[in-house]
Amino acid sequence: MPSPGSVEADPESFFAWQPAADTPEEPFFGMQSEASTLTGVALGPGLRRAALVCVGALVGLGVLFWGALALYFAYRVFFDSPHVNPDMPHLPDARPWTAFYLVGALWGVGVGLFGLASRWRPRLLLWCFCCLVTAFFWPAGMAASAVAVAWRRRDLAASRRIVLVALAVLVAIGGPVWRFAAPSSTAEPVAVGSDGDLLGTWRSSSGMSVVLRADGSYTAGALSGGGLGAGDGVPASVGMWDTESPGGRSGVRLQIEGDLSHSVWFDVYKAGQDLVLCASDDPANPCQVVLRRS
Repeated sequence: MPSPGSVEADPESFFAWQPAADTPEEPFFGMQSEASTLTGVALGPGLRRAALVCVGALVGLGVLFWGALALYFAYRVFFDSPHVNPDMPHLPDARPWTAFYLVGALWGVGVGLFGLASRWRPRLLLWCFCCLVTAFFWPAGMAASAVAVAWRRRDLAASRRIVLVALAVLVAIGGPVWRFAAPSSTAEPVAVGSDGDLLGTWRSSSGMSVVLRADGSYTAGALSGGGLGAGDGVPASVGMWDTESPGGRSGVRLQIEGDLSHSVWFDVYKAGQDLVLCASDDPANPCQVVLRRS
């Protein structure tokens, strides 16, 4: 019988030790003393088998859990994301972060199924369970798994080991960068040099429009959405407009019918090379309504 510390020659093995085929069957709850211990308590083969069944059941539940999350995250990324504004493709949204967790959910499902399909080898199943528990931060489990395969699989060619270690380094570095680094293309509130930078006709994809003229007058169609009036929004109007720069950030105020107390406010953002006018009543989503200059 091989010792538990030995490594099988079977290229499919991974952290696993299997008893020899001629090992006599023990009662499922046998209490014979074994050299293998768990938390300092010697377990008989029956208890070890029961513990293996429990870990396998937890892995199975983990696969179901991560499978459900994978469907949810995929829906959020590809079909429905309340943080995505079609008027503002350059605004940071939740999709990069949701996609990060989608990869983690798929990793959890994959590693769990791999553990269940690999003849329930105790060490492999326990490793897969640990990867499932840490799948929310999957770069750690994925990188550690690549290093473990390179270390344990003595039959691998040196070139393949180098590839696995390089992959582990790439995942360990790239994963946190993906999760924590700011998006490369963002929209930022800006201060404009003069009112002339804002002259022209501004439109939204929903059909709203505002015309800002050099004489300080404006003409606007019906305005509605976040921060633009209550109920039915603001009906079509004319009036005066001016700019303000509180805190070094420019904004446009439309004084409806020349009444300062009855006004609409737009923040000025820069998305890529374009200036846009944004309105919102949600600080976490500053551009619920977006007007682009046409």
